[in-house]
Amino acid sequence: MEYNETLQEELVRLSEELEEQTLRLRHEIHQCPELSFQEFKTSRLVMRELDRIGIPYEKSPQEPGIIAVIDSGRPGKFLMLRADMDALPIQEKTGLPFGSQVPGVMHACGHDVHTANLLAVGELLFRTRERWNGKVKLVFQPAEENGGGGREMIKAGLMEEKPDACFALHVKNGTSGLIYLKQKYLSSYSDGYTLTIHGRAAHSSMPEEGVDAIYIASAVVSALHGIASRNLSPMAQATLNVGTIHGGSAPNIIADQAVLGVMMRNVSRESRDVMRHQIETLAKGITESMGGTCDIAFRAGYPAVYNDVEFTKTVEQAFRSNADRLYENMGDGRPEGWLITDLDPMLGAEDFGFFAQEAPSCMIFVGTGGDAPMHNPGFQVDERYIKLCTRAMAFVAAEYLK
Repeated sequence: MEYNETLQEELVRLSEELEEQTLRLRHEIHQCPELSFQEFKTSRLVMRELDRIGIPYEKSPQEPGIIAVIDSGRPGKFLMLRADMDALPIQEKTGLPFGSQVPGVMHACGHDVHTANLLAVGELLFRTRERWNGKVKLVFQPAEENGGGGREMIKAGLMEEKPDACFALHVKNGTSGLIYLKQKYLSSYSDGYTLTIHGRAAHSSMPEEGVDAIYIASAVVSALHGIASRNLSPMAQATLNVGTIHGGSAPNIIADQAVLGVMMRNVSRESRDVMRHQIETLAKGITESMGGTCDIAFRAGYPAVYNDVEFTKTVEQAFRSNADRLYENMGDGRPEGWLITDLDPMLGAEDFGFFAQEAPSCMIFVGTGGDAPMHNPGFQVDERYIKLCTRAMAFVAAEYLK
């Protein structure tokens, strides 16, 4: 079959055609935000749209996730595209005409954009499936914000057939139209500890008969805060925070228990291992040296997002070779310095890290304006640049599956 336009030109044209529809879907999702693992209305909207397009799908065993497959019918690579669907427990204060209709719940991190965008990308790829090879799996994931929905979908069998690569994007407040792309570590490991220090209760008039758990806890806290500065390279990106301390029952009683809530973030696996070893060694050693004992409970959080070098090079090639097409008929056009590749890893967590542990992966950020940061009641998106998200993801698929 002969075509009068290239695949990339067709993707641009279709993105223009679907722009208003994508914005309507985004508004519909934004008005009905749902918290982690409760995204059943959003899931039904996704199924409704997939039925309309004609893309086959199935419900994930981890509800309410949805998995859809677009197969070209020809051998080739297998690409997985992911969007998260959940909102946050925040009262919206944007004044938007399509603002949240659910008190205390808001799409303050752009997942409404991600979901509507992946539906648009799916329609673009479905309508052009005669022009690329292999297959694409669309993953509409619950519970990125709280609960590790990506991890749970993988446990439920999402990766039984391993994709050759996984790709995702996230909107970002700030300058509209910028694309943020980074090789290797993009985000950090986010893990927690609960340290329960046991002493022996006594009256404050007879401290020699007790073992003061609060006093021990204060020594442990001081030691923990020295881990990063004395056990990691000054160039390592890591933080450790003791966020909660609970202990004691009355001011005249020597406390027999104190519980510390600890959060650590590490960009690299190596610094994470060092920090884990030091936390456990210091907590146990200090406690026992002061006459108490310590129960240590580790909670593994989200792993770091690691952008595979070779796949990320493919993503960058897709953008650079289509720089003009990406910004055609869009906002103020292509901004100067539009592709940023020298950004530092963020110490925030993102559960796309679970995908990156299973297959070569890449996540990017797309600047969509707004003064308020993510997870803020005033968070907004410059909707002129949602089309940039659609084209970016579609161009990556076209480049990878050509």
